[in-house]
Amino acid sequence: MPMSIIIVETTYDTPLDDAEHARVGQRVDACLAAHGAAWVRSYLSTDRRRMVCEFEAPDAEAVRLSYRNAGVGFERAWTAFKYERAAGSA
Repeated sequence: MPMSIIIVETTYDTPLDDAEHARVGQRVDACLAAHGAAWVRSYLSTDRRRMVCEFEAPDAEAVRLSYRNAGVGFERAWTAFKYERAAGSA
């Protein structure tokens, strides 16, 4: 089955510290593996209250289920395609 790019948006009431980030990541990673998905990268806002994560997965539901099974909240998860600047363009 071809993999899709899945984006997950999360917000936090208090800034996300490194220990909590590691703990949540371990819980989600275990569930992702069970659903045939994998983390690719994350972007954490400078105030540490918002995060956007990219995954490769069969579909968005695999990532949603992984977060739910890990007991980790999220705002939304959606399928995306990669759109980037063409080589040599400004």
